[in-house]
Amino acid sequence: MRCKLRITLGILVFAAFACADRDAELREEPRMTPVFEDRDAELREEFRVASLALVGQRLPGAKTAVEGRDGWILHSGEVLYLNAGSYIGDSAPQANRFAPPERADPVPVIVDFHRQLQERGIELFFLPVPVRPTIYPESVLGSELFAQRETIPNLHPPLHELLSALEESGVQVFDVTPTFLSQRKHPEHGPLYCPSDTHWTPYGIILASNMLAAEIKEKPWFEAVKKQRYHQQWTTEAHNGVLYHLYKKAHGTALEPDQIPMRRIMRETKNGLKNFGFHHPESPVILIGDSNSTRWSNFRSGLPHSLAFDLGFPVDVLSAAGGGANETRLNLVRKIQAEPKYLEGKRVVIWCFSARAFTNTRKGWIPMPL
Repeated sequence: MRCKLRITLGILVFAAFACADRDAELREEPRMTPVFEDRDAELREEFRVASLALVGQRLPGAKTAVEGRDGWILHSGEVLYLNAGSYIGDSAPQANRFAPPERADPVPVIVDFHRQLQERGIELFFLPVPVRPTIYPESVLGSELFAQRETIPNLHPPLHELLSALEESGVQVFDVTPTFLSQRKHPEHGPLYCPSDTHWTPYGIILASNMLAAEIKEKPWFEAVKKQRYHQQWTTEAHNGVLYHLYKKAHGTALEPDQIPMRRIMRETKNGLKNFGFHHPESPVILIGDSNSTRWSNFRSGLPHSLAFDLGFPVDVLSAAGGGANETRLNLVRKIQAEPKYLEGKRVVIWCFSARAFTNTRKGWIPMPL
């Protein structure tokens, strides 16, 4: 009984001191809740305003080219993308004005595609490619604003917002933006993007391929896949992208071509090094997407080549140029219809396309039953 009484008295004393402390706090000056300052808010707004000003500054006679800063030639789709704002939920119809309002939001279709694959024992790896100004904001603002900065912030957050929403729905997403911003240029392998071409460079492809391959190698089925040996060789190619051709047509003068390091991948065989194509239906990994998923393949430096090198086996490619949202999935549907057993043994579908598709898909995001 005495023990219980001592415990009770102890509780009452503690409560009294606690009340006294609270009363003292109330008599003091009110404490401000800590506010974490968004140090990049002003810069983000400046980026938005500057990109908006570029919308109407297309090169003379060019419908799709805009002259940016520091020698960058931007695609009008990139500039429009930067000014679309959030493109999920209620904001989607305003952001993707080309699409029917009921099909403007990409999230339901992507989640449904993930669900259909999951029912077949297949994982979806979703990897949208950031637009160039997101990684190189000096193309919009000029380099002087970033001269004293050790790191470059993400000044365009809608893609991260989309990926977070998908991740909450169980989709395996690959957000390459943080990695790209921290590794914008390699001393030997060059930048992630070049001023004359909207696609990523082989260096950007390598970083993305490393992320994808690292995840695949953790899967329990990976070790059982028959492996092959691949050989890499670096070369540098002069490249005049389509945007530079539009610049020359508009101004009558040519810009210096981009010097792009290429990692050429070849398959090692008993008879020497051999090229390899896109058709590998026996592979457990399927690659779908737009031209970003196959760009630089003519130099054997595309994403299919990089994945083969990193994984030790080739992937089957069902991509569609310019059709990252719908046409590439349609290719998969047609393949299944033509070959009903095609998905047997498949483990992963990698869906890779430009983030511009979120704001320029004219038919909207169309659901497709597999």
